Amino acid sequence: MAEAKRTTVEKTVTETKKVPAVTLTLTTEEAEALHALVGNITGDSVHSPRKHTDGIYYALKRAGIDTLGKPILKQLSGGTRWLNEPKSSYPSYSSAIRF
Repeated sequence: MAEAKRTTVEKTVTETKKVPAVTLTLTTEEAEALHALVGNITGDSVHSPRKHTDGIYYALKRAGIDTLGKPILKQLSGGTRWLNEPKSSYPSYSSAIRF
């Protein structure tokens, strides 16, 4: 006699769906400025918005934009870092001043 048992299995499903997008047209100089900027952002590349800035960096590189060794990199000052979570509060000026 045949038997059947209902169960569930894990299955990887790939789906194609439409998502909102933006097309940006830049001059080469503008693209190099953006490439230099997004290429110098630090932070977690998986759990922060850096995954998006890395994506922009590599998309520009695939389009032939590369700033490695160019003077534009020497014009950057300071640094930007993506946090995994937004800051919950900012220190007030009064708490920073000690008498």
